[in-house]
Amino acid sequence: MTAAATSASHLARLHSEVGERLQRLDQRYTPARRVLVEALSTAARPLTIPELLALHPDVPQSSAYRNVTALIEVGVVRRVAGTDDHGRFELTEDLSGHHHHLACTSCGKVEDLPPSVRLEQALAEAARVASEEQDFEITEHRFDFVGRCSDCRSRAREAERRASGP
Repeated sequence: MTAAATSASHLARLHSEVGERLQRLDQRYTPARRVLVEALSTAARPLTIPELLALHPDVPQSSAYRNVTALIEVGVVRRVAGTDDHGRFELTEDLSGHHHHLACTSCGKVEDLPPSVRLEQALAEAARVASEEQDFEITEHRFDFVGRCSDCRSRAREAERRASGP
């Protein structure tokens, strides 16, 4: 099967699942919701509403906010915290797969971090320790690394070079 056919098949399953979740709560899977779900499914990172609107200017801003809220309520979309005041959104992990995030404190960008075996083993050990120390049953984890992205580090180094003179 070609990559395009696999992608089309995945998208069809995704739309079917989202439609079922909406229907269970007597909600419709409108064209605007379909566009938002597709945009989030193909994004390599969580997106803000303005970023979603830039990708699909035909979706009215008020409709985008209202539909993202509805998709959150039915468990299709989740809000991802960043280091700034902008809400970012992505498909829930059961629809998009398990991953973590890298959040830049300088520019606010949030990127997906696919989990490596080594990273997941380290997080499982940290979860085991936290569970033992706090007598708390941990059933899942979400982990965001916060720091500065490579672009912001490069800009900071350049600014330091300029400030220190010739």
